[in-house]
Amino acid sequence: MHAAGYELGNLNATLIPQSLSLAHIRKPLERIYCEVLGADLTVVNLKAKAHEKADSLGEIQTTAAHTVLLLMGK
Repeated sequence: MHAAGYELGNLNATLIPQSLSLAHIRKPLERIYCEVLGADLTVVNLKAKAHEKADSLGEIQTTAAHTVLLLMGK
């Protein structure tokens, strides 16, 4: 991303675990995202929500993640 002349404008991620609360690790995960992406904490938003007990998520087999990034030219 940086080598191609871009920087992170915004990251919005939603984690959808079935059996684990992420409230206690949300802020540490945001810091890790920032370190890995070389971004400021103000542009990273991480949240978690529960799944509706359908398909493999409901059977506690998987965790889903939806992430949207905005990349901006430097």
